[in-house]
Amino acid sequence: MKKYFFYLAFFFISGITLAQEAEDEKIEALKTAYITDALSLTPEEAQVFWPIYNLFEDKKEGLYNEKWCEVKNGLETIEQLDDKNAEQLLATYMQMKEDRLKLRKEFVIELKKMMSPKKILMLKKAEHDFHKMLLEKYKN
Repeated sequence: MKKYFFYLAFFFISGITLAQEAEDEKIEALKTAYITDALSLTPEEAQVFWPIYNLFEDKKEGLYNEKWCEVKNGLETIEQLDDKNAEQLLATYMQMKEDRLKLRKEFVIELKKMMSPKKILMLKKAEHDFHKMLLEKYKN
């Protein structure tokens, strides 16, 4: 009987994980379509743009995963931190912000090779609008 419950729990958890992955893929597809439309990318432009964009997103995600977990864990126990550890946590947070800014600058330099500054700003607006739309959808 215990074996049955173990397998049932395993399949239930696996199903939740797969559903989350499918939902993430759906959101990524919507984001791709939204940004492509907002920037009026031609198929040729999209073929050059999306690999650069996806590489930037992967690097940003890696940076977030690498440093934010440490900062978040520290913030959750902020009351127990002494000044030395708080200083170290603050330094990690500031380094994360600097690394993110450096990454953003590199991204903009790459984008300038293929699109105008106006279109780069349109990208920022499209990202912002997409996230806003996504939040509204999840509220409802």
